Amino acid sequence: MNNSIVCKLSPVKILAVSAAPLRELLKFLIYGRHVELLTERARRQPSLSCEKIPLTIKELGIVLRAESRDKNGKLFFNCESAEKHIAVLLDNHGAQFWIHYFRCGIGLVNLSFFSHLASAEGSLTNHTRSVMHRGEYQWFTHDLPADFFGGCVDETMIKRLGDYFTEKVNPALVYPYSIYLESPRIKEPYKFVSGTLEKLTEVLTWARFVCEGQKIKHDPNGKTYVSSHSTIKCGNLKDAPSFEHSTETFVNAVGALAVKENAPYTALSEGYGRRGGECYDWARKNKHRIFLNLERESKDVPVREKIAARARLADWLAEQGCEGKRILEIWKLK
Repeated sequence: MNNSIVCKLSPVKILAVSAAPLRELLKFLIYGRHVELLTERARRQPSLSCEKIPLTIKELGIVLRAESRDKNGKLFFNCESAEKHIAVLLDNHGAQFWIHYFRCGIGLVNLSFFSHLASAEGSLTNHTRSVMHRGEYQWFTHDLPADFFGGCVDETMIKRLGDYFTEKVNPALVYPYSIYLESPRIKEPYKFVSGTLEKLTEVLTWARFVCEGQKIKHDPNGKTYVSSHSTIKCGNLKDAPSFEHSTETFVNAVGALAVKENAPYTALSEGYGRRGGECYDWARKNKHRIFLNLERESKDVPVREKIAARARLADWLAEQGCEGKRILEIWKLK
């Protein structure tokens, strides 16, 4: 960002922040306890200490000291109240950045082009600015002390906030020179809070070999095929990850335990399903799942490794506490 920056107060009287960016902030705060789930931008932000991490929009409104909240989850903030938060307008190469500093250590950057904001600034009747779209905002944390926001808001204070954004916040953003171009896409739709995909696949491969061995032992002349396909549903803010599908009861039991140890969580913010007449989107739903083909992973495994799988799986189950020992006893693996 260049050094020729215009800093001034926002002409907007009320800031209306819709539910979409607020859900993004909730994820930012909650997932902050698991740094590996955060984006590059979030990992580079200062740590924010909250006595109680908000879990709902209502709790978030209390933390941000919102004036009110409507039934759709939108929060309303009084931009003229310096005790709650301060809004600053920065100008940079034909784009304007609304920067809202909340006193609790959270900030919101909203970017629009001149043509989009000119009417809002020039009109005395337009007193509300809504933050609606994913591409228009980024949340950030700041380490400005609470007493910085006390007292009268003057040009010197606005200039100091503008300098702070340029020096401290802006370098931590993924696209510091053009926030509008930040892509919401990520390399993988899931990340592991604990464990790895490699370990999860290894345990499930052992379970498949053991399941085949049990079938052969029970009926040497019968069908010994065990499906190689498994599905893991990633966790999110509401639900823990789970082992969702296999055709074998034994593999399901081991898989449920393996997913607890190797826990994938989705890094996506949107859900899936029918909302207001929306068609069921299978492609978006499947981004929340991991599909494994264990046959492809184990086709080159020598016979001695398949035989050793029983002992290795038994040792792993013994380390998993009561649930693992229960599987050992039920299926008589020892």
